[in-house]
Amino acid sequence: MSAVTKVYIDFDGTITRGDVGNAFFRTFGGEVCDRLVAEYRSEKISAQDLFLGEANAVGNLDIGAWKEFIAKQEIDPTFPEFVAYCRERMFDVTIVSDGLDLYIQPILDRHGVGDVQCMSNRCTLVGPEMKLVLSFPYANAECDRCACCKRNIMLTQSAENDVLVYIGEGYSDRCPAGYADVVFAKDILQTYCQAENISYHPYLSFRDIRRALEQLLLRGHLRKAYRAEVRRREAFIREA
Repeated sequence: MSAVTKVYIDFDGTITRGDVGNAFFRTFGGEVCDRLVAEYRSEKISAQDLFLGEANAVGNLDIGAWKEFIAKQEIDPTFPEFVAYCRERMFDVTIVSDGLDLYIQPILDRHGVGDVQCMSNRCTLVGPEMKLVLSFPYANAECDRCACCKRNIMLTQSAENDVLVYIGEGYSDRCPAGYADVVFAKDILQTYCQAENISYHPYLSFRDIRRALEQLLLRGHLRKAYRAEVRRREAFIREA
């Protein structure tokens, strides 16, 4: 079986200009959401408990205000052209997010990239009160640090010969980065990669990433990394 290059991309702060999830809950849930985030970061509550608490704090969602909020969210303007580049190269592209499809999908739709596969936590608006009802289809029963396990998505979607590229910037990107063959990192993820001696490429925009990928292809360096490959195999053996 021929190898496929699979590109996994974080959403909040990577595709978008800022952390939309945090802004959403601060806007509609108030100060209680800041307290819940602090409890999560100190590992007093799980990621799912954080989301459920924040959803409860939001209560009845004002749809008009929500639409106005969505309309203000901006993405990296070079992301759509990066998606087009990946498709020209026959790279598989998947967005992996520990956020909510409630805001992810309409933002992608608004910027013309709504057809990109996205795996995230799910939110349904229920009843005339527009209550947020959450579900976590990609949770990891063995780890509660993320409600959507990006690492597991990468492992279960990939064949042995595939080359895995990961692009991220935040807390939930640290784990999957260790299982990727090629990593693009900034902010929190960049600091983590430096501390853990994980090879990475810095970036500011998706145009930077495209240029780096072109150079890797030109030099024949877009290939599996031994350390990441071993970690993937160990994960399969350990969790089989």
